[in-house]
Amino acid sequence: MSGSPDELRGGRSLSTRSTGDWGEDLALRYLTERGYKLVVRNYRTRYGELDLVMRSGDTLVFVEVKLRHGREFGDPIEAVTYRKQAAVRSMAEQYLAEREPDFEDLRFDVVGILASRNEPPKIQHIQDAF
Repeated sequence: MSGSPDELRGGRSLSTRSTGDWGEDLALRYLTERGYKLVVRNYRTRYGELDLVMRSGDTLVFVEVKLRHGREFGDPIEAVTYRKQAAVRSMAEQYLAEREPDFEDLRFDVVGILASRNEPPKIQHIQDAF
């Protein structure tokens, strides 16, 4: 692969933290300001990674975060396809089997972030998205 290790596909450069981490930071701040509590961030499985696992009261919430820098490739929420939803469900099942958390309800949320250079990021949170 050509290019420096500090380049992403498409020629965008990385800062000291990746774009994905920045988007997750924004989503985490947004959710905690609304009373959610972080359980775990970036839970890795052999199938992929759960972005955020949060608590909202007695509800365990698996949160998929999508960040876009424009709408050329569609809205961030649209990027959570049926295939991605199935993968998140599988990873959530593994998390539940390994961690055995105590909860009353379970939910899958999506946080879409649209970032542009000239405006503050726009955050859209869909509860019980799938």
